[in-house]
Amino acid sequence: MKPSAIFCFCLLLLATVIVPEAADTQPLKLSPVPKIVRKKLAADLVVSNVRITPEHPRAKKDMITIEVTVKNAGPGALPKVCSLAMDLTNMDTHPDYTNHIIPWYTNNIPTLAPGAEVKISKTITIPYPGTYRLGLLIITEGLQIGDENPVNNRHQMTLVASRPPDASDLVLDSVALNREGRIVLRMHNGDDPIPDEDFNSSYVRVKVDNGLNKTIFLRDMDPKGILKKGSTSPFGGGFPGGSTQHLVFTWPNSGNDGIKLDPGHAYIVEVTLDYNGRIRDSNRSNNKKTVTLTYNP
Repeated sequence: MKPSAIFCFCLLLLATVIVPEAADTQPLKLSPVPKIVRKKLAADLVVSNVRITPEHPRAKKDMITIEVTVKNAGPGALPKVCSLAMDLTNMDTHPDYTNHIIPWYTNNIPTLAPGAEVKISKTITIPYPGTYRLGLLIITEGLQIGDENPVNNRHQMTLVASRPPDASDLVLDSVALNREGRIVLRMHNGDDPIPDEDFNSSYVRVKVDNGLNKTIFLRDMDPKGILKKGSTSPFGGGFPGGSTQHLVFTWPNSGNDGIKLDPGHAYIVEVTLDYNGRIRDSNRSNNKKTVTLTYNP
């Protein structure tokens, strides 16, 4: 077929093509862009640590410090102050005993950034030996829903308070001056031995009316532990012929603990054994003496 014939044939085909009518045009509808809702970052208050000092407390004896660490473990900041409540309940020997150590709504938890923490502590004594339940509650009622994760706001633990030690009886026998003008103390323990932890933390105070006020630990005054041993006599240290040993201690007249008295002056000197009350003593009336001393070399 010649090229001209092919061209004519194509024209005929084009002529037979039916062009449809244009459809009715409609305005273009745009779908709304969905809003991105950011998830609210919530705080998450937890009790991350509880420290009890001493670790093995004694009833009717020890000053017990309970230190609680509250941490914001969540990704969001804590927007308002909250509260930590603390209760201590006896579980066996005196089940009717409860100590509301920290009441509700004390606002003792400040606003906390993520990862921040606060330490809250209280010092108490325990009246009865036995097993105790320590209950801790984080109160977040001032927050909006979603501000904080409340599922782990309670914390409980148990502690055991042992019976107190048997009573000792520290006795200050005499206060005098030696030829060098130094204060000499004579003392003994007329009753049961003193536990190490109490002996090592107890101190003696000497107060002079010239303004001097000095203290020395018993452990430093009595490195051999004479007072710590107590009396082996069933009648106590005051019974004649008993086996109680006496400690004689000469107070230094120089250094940080020194007391130097000038010749010819009369001084009123007050001496107190176990001034800080660490030892369980059956009779504290004989722990103290006030005397007038004059140094006449």
